[in-house]
Amino acid sequence: MKQAAMIYQAESALQAKQRLSQWGEQWHECAPKSVATLQRDFEQTLMYYELDTVTREWIRTTSLLERTNRELRRKFRQVVTFGSHIGTEVAVYLQVQRLHARWTHASWWLVSHDLIFALGNINP
Repeated sequence: MKQAAMIYQAESALQAKQRLSQWGEQWHECAPKSVATLQRDFEQTLMYYELDTVTREWIRTTSLLERTNRELRRKFRQVVTFGSHIGTEVAVYLQVQRLHARWTHASWWLVSHDLIFALGNINP
């Protein structure tokens, strides 16, 4: 079924449709239920190709998602060291902002600088 994975490695939605068609022809005889399952709602999955490249990479690969989960778990483990619920939320929020800066190739210094000024303007 490696060939099925190649469908979504296409460069465009049109190419993905062509690959699905070829895959369906090849596998229809021996795995008709699998072919039907993949073909059902296939058009809705093509929204993937309308996303920008950063978002598409984040969705396509699990390594970034696994790394994100690992970073968040690390912050959640640190929760016991915080004296308040707000401190915990701030730590997780900052971690998410740092990861977002990395994904978008933004400067963490600029992002953190903007956060300081944004937090300074908050009235409790």
